[in-house]
Amino acid sequence: MNYLSDSWRRWVAWFLLAVIFAIACGFLSNWQFNRRTEALGKMQQLAANYDRQPIELTSTSYLAKDEWLPIKLTGHFLPGNTLLVRNRPLDGTPGFLELIPFQREDGLILAIQAGWLPADDRLNPPKDFPKPSLETQTIWGRVRPAEPTLDREAPAGQIATINVATFVKKTGIKDRAVTDFYLALGENTWAKAGLPKLLSRPQLDEGNHLSYAMQWIVFAVLAFMALVWAVRQEIHFKRLASDPNYRPKTRKKVGDEDNAAEDIILLSASGN
Repeated sequence: MNYLSDSWRRWVAWFLLAVIFAIACGFLSNWQFNRRTEALGKMQQLAANYDRQPIELTSTSYLAKDEWLPIKLTGHFLPGNTLLVRNRPLDGTPGFLELIPFQREDGLILAIQAGWLPADDRLNPPKDFPKPSLETQTIWGRVRPAEPTLDREAPAGQIATINVATFVKKTGIKDRAVTDFYLALGENTWAKAGLPKLLSRPQLDEGNHLSYAMQWIVFAVLAFMALVWAVRQEIHFKRLASDPNYRPKTRKKVGDEDNAAEDIILLSASGN
């Protein structure tokens, strides 16, 4: 007897929903796999470039393979054009990043992220903080991509993100300025009382993307398992209602045989 003759359309609809759900889970799983690949790529990039010896600048365009690469420059800072980057907490303490233009001997200008400064009790920037001199010197820093702009106004002397194009516009140093990337200073010779504080090596990890990706796969499988279970339950109940001779199989519980044996021993001992 076909116990699904009157409900097969409903179960086909549920099957199609399960397929759609599984496809969605597949996309989400693939997205998590891609995020893990991206995280692993950043970890590998950091490991490959961070501890290398500083080299001369060879390109004024940002290349992903150069992220964290140490670059050395000879020239002088333009401390009068210093800006502070807002909302940059460090170890739970609110603060700012010091962003200073540096002019190479050939006139090329790069933005230098010189370190972290703490905010005061009212979350305002420090009124007085160390700045480099105008003297010629050789510095080095690691390549970092320019951050996106938030299209948000900032108080005088501040900037919302390290968007170098905005930094250049706000400081007025437009001639021969590199806008694709900036350098995170690797060594500070003018710091006072440890400020500005250079940022330490970032601690990157791959996160939970792999486990999340596997979870979405499991959810897709569970959807079909739930569908099969529901179909079998409907067949089971319809068969119970229509077939008086139907006796569903029951699984023995763990320990049933031991309990039966104990009952027999007890009955024998009592003489029954």
